[in-house]
Amino acid sequence: MLGVVTLYNTTREAALDNIGRYAVSVDRLIVWDNSADDHRHWFDDCRYNIDYHWTGRNTCIAPAINYGLSQALEHGYQALLLMDDDSQWADFAAYRRDIEKLMSEGRLMVYTPYVDGTDNFPVTADIQEKRLFINSGTVIPTQILQAIGGVDEAAFPLDALDHDLAFSIREKGYSAVCLTRHHLSHSLGYPQRLGPFKLFTPNYNRFRTYSMTRSHIICYRKHRALMTTDDRDYLYSEIIRRKFIRIILAEPDKLRRIAALVMGIFSGCTYKIQ
Repeated sequence: MLGVVTLYNTTREAALDNIGRYAVSVDRLIVWDNSADDHRHWFDDCRYNIDYHWTGRNTCIAPAINYGLSQALEHGYQALLLMDDDSQWADFAAYRRDIEKLMSEGRLMVYTPYVDGTDNFPVTADIQEKRLFINSGTVIPTQILQAIGGVDEAAFPLDALDHDLAFSIREKGYSAVCLTRHHLSHSLGYPQRLGPFKLFTPNYNRFRTYSMTRSHIICYRKHRALMTTDDRDYLYSEIIRRKFIRIILAEPDKLRRIAALVMGIFSGCTYKIQ
């Protein structure tokens, strides 16, 4: 198993604590650092098999995944673990053992943990099918990632990348499952109460506003055949309408964020899907 974790302006203590919870149980770990500063010295005394890459700029997540895939194919790894720097494992070693058992039985699928802070479905079995998943904690067999051709860095550098992955694997005839006994702590942003009405908002800047809007629209267009009414409502209600309301009533930099939202809609609708 090869792992790849993306770092972005985190602290040394948090990075080493979170990485240390699983690095000992993967055969090699790629640390893809999108921070402004080079942090390779953090890992000088590390006992893990670390492959550190400092980008010097925020290249987001997609290039890290594609680099991980290329390394997995070159060196014969069977599976790729995706991680964010702020995710915390309860017991990754046990999670890996269960994945190894399933793969040895020929059960080739995408594996995810139960993500505390994100998942809220009722747990009825140790293994449950999962339609959508987040990147962090997900283990993708190299064969599946190769079958979908890696990830599209141009369309999904960060936002909607996990949705695109989930739909792409289904279109290739594979499924994703949640191994519900294994837990990962992860938070999707840190909403704040802002404005005179004290609305909850993730308060994304104009660049992230543009990216989220554009990528989610592209994902909907690309995988329209798999989309449900809930998917359509999420796109129009959460990504577009509620974001507009939050900008107007709560967020700063209103004019530029509204312009970014509009440009994201235009770019997403006009993007040429391969």
